[in-house]
Amino acid sequence: MLKPTKALRSGLPPGPKGTLIGGVAEKFGDGLLDFFLETAQTYGPVASGRVGPNRFFLASDPALIEQVLVRDARHYKKHFGVRAFIPALGNGLVTSEGAYWRGQRKLVQPAFMRARVRRYAPVMAAITEQMLDAWSPGDQLKINFEFSNLTSQIALKTLFDLDDAGDRQHFTDTLNLAFDIMMARLSRVLKVPLWFPTPETLRLNRAIAELDRTVLGFIAAGRARERSGDDLLSRLLAATREDGSRMSNRELRDETMTLYLAGHETTALALTWTWVLLSQHPHVEDKLAAEWARVLGGRTPRLEDMERLPYTHAVLTESMRLYPPVYVIGREATTDLELGGYRVKRGYTVLMSQWVNHRDPRYFPEPERFHPERWEDGLAKRIPKFAYYPFGGGQRICVGNAFSLLEAAIILAAAGQRFRFRVDADADLRFKPQITLMPAAPIPVTLEAR
Repeated sequence: MLKPTKALRSGLPPGPKGTLIGGVAEKFGDGLLDFFLETAQTYGPVASGRVGPNRFFLASDPALIEQVLVRDARHYKKHFGVRAFIPALGNGLVTSEGAYWRGQRKLVQPAFMRARVRRYAPVMAAITEQMLDAWSPGDQLKINFEFSNLTSQIALKTLFDLDDAGDRQHFTDTLNLAFDIMMARLSRVLKVPLWFPTPETLRLNRAIAELDRTVLGFIAAGRARERSGDDLLSRLLAATREDGSRMSNRELRDETMTLYLAGHETTALALTWTWVLLSQHPHVEDKLAAEWARVLGGRTPRLEDMERLPYTHAVLTESMRLYPPVYVIGREATTDLELGGYRVKRGYTVLMSQWVNHRDPRYFPEPERFHPERWEDGLAKRIPKFAYYPFGGGQRICVGNAFSLLEAAIILAAAGQRFRFRVDADADLRFKPQITLMPAAPIPVTLEAR
């Protein structure tokens, strides 16, 4: 057992009790975000609760989050919530552990070096312009579907060098179906084994089999190419371990599925929620449009323009503060530990919610206000490291964060120069928290010429 540096308090931290059998399991659904925020505000920097037999702590102080993700990271592993998604994600970077994870991270990391990511800027811009050319003022769109389709095209081109992805929407629908089922299973105390043929498990297993066929087809196409390309799959196919071995098809499947999800859906969500916020705050949109007019003059943004678009980056930063695509992360203790003066027993999970921390008034006055200007005077350097952490932190910080930020800035500036997105007055803007911050329903918009 790791020896605590100070005397431990007796018992558990305060927190919501829930029911005798399920604990607070019923809260792990549509009301999850409010539950996290209310728990932190009511019970303080360390709170405790139970989901069925699983005990969790909710840590909301940045120093405690840094302790878990950095100083004590080697004594934690991914929590039960993440493991619930292993059927779809496999043993990729999000779900793998220990020496295997370190080895895979070492193989994958070079493909996301800043210089290599920057090479994809022209691809991102070109595919975005193709989408915009097909739009006209007055068109009515489902904005989350459109941006998901766009980032899917970009991901498939940069991941697999594929221009024709077939039925992308069907692939996305299949992925969403799998995640809907896995999220529903997570909220239940008693779970039917996946091998038991209920209608639900049969749907899930069919969806996963279809995803496997699609991704393994991409991998087979990559192996069949005569020449190695500049796409990420080519780099993963060529990556070798110290013993000279390379990734198997299954390893490639798990990593590419993880990278596809991480590099596709999270960026689409960031853009979706950004345009929702902009439609509600026209003065921010007008200031953005002025920056684009001054720097870009109507042309497609290029890599060299990125440093001259500070307000664009501030808007995206503020959007991901309010609506972080990944809203909670968790770690399970592999030995007895100390956190905030309490004993974290082996098997306990520590949850850390970006949704909560990004609304801390100590660091973000008027935390519910959409105010990009707060980032213009060096706020990021003044606040604690884990007051704002949309991409996680520590060794397991998102490997594709630079890719995502570059992609989001290019798409936002390209689309925003040509169109305004007017969200329908009766749009359902509620959230459906899965592994990411999904909208509860399609978000309809009407395009207006800029």
